[in-house]
Amino acid sequence: MKVKILHLYNNLMNLYGEYANISILCRHLSEQGVECEIIKSDSCEGFELSDFDFIYVGSGTEAAQERAAADLIRKKDELLSCAAAGTVMLFTGNSFELLGSKITEDDGKVLEGIGLKDFETKVSYKKRYTGDCVCSCKFIEKPFVGFINKGSQTFGITEPLFQMQMGEGNSEGDKGEGFRQYNVFGTHLIGPILVKNPHFTKYIIELLTKGDKHFSYTDKFSPYEQGSYEITLRELNKRMNT
Repeated sequence: MKVKILHLYNNLMNLYGEYANISILCRHLSEQGVECEIIKSDSCEGFELSDFDFIYVGSGTEAAQERAAADLIRKKDELLSCAAAGTVMLFTGNSFELLGSKITEDDGKVLEGIGLKDFETKVSYKKRYTGDCVCSCKFIEKPFVGFINKGSQTFGITEPLFQMQMGEGNSEGDKGEGFRQYNVFGTHLIGPILVKNPHFTKYIIELLTKGDKHFSYTDKFSPYEQGSYEITLRELNKRMNT
């Protein structure tokens, strides 16, 4: 079996070492006997998005986000078609904001999103939301851990990806964070999220391989990965309870 991966804006949107999400995913796919082909590009021109099984975009500065938005909008219809067809996608940090209808910058400038969901983001340079996170979701039993560092608030998401036990949600006072539509996941959680949460990596792998009747998942996560997750969760739970 072969999985074709697009790491989009791999240089432009790589503020927090988010390339590690692709590294950890490919390593675990390889350990499951799945061949990985990775295409890295700072533009979505020159290839068909429908050729890929997994599309990933990480975090960037506000200036990088603006450049990514201008590029991605040219592939809006193709990206929406891929999403509806079930292509697995992960957008972390402020790249997740590109999936909404618009982003209003602090100076009033508006960036058009692709409109996968009808939500909007407002950016402020005056206040940042930073800190460790613990959250839960409906489709995976184990809690998630991560970190949020953002200068924005997102409004209009009625069915969020996560419920926050620690950390900021999509907007101030909102316990919901991120969103999911089809197999597209968007979240401000960084860390990177797949490194910090082995159970999420497993879930993504299962989505990518579910069409192959000959594939059988074998849990091969190292004790160091699982141990790191458990220690992080334990210490964050202590902080919540003090």
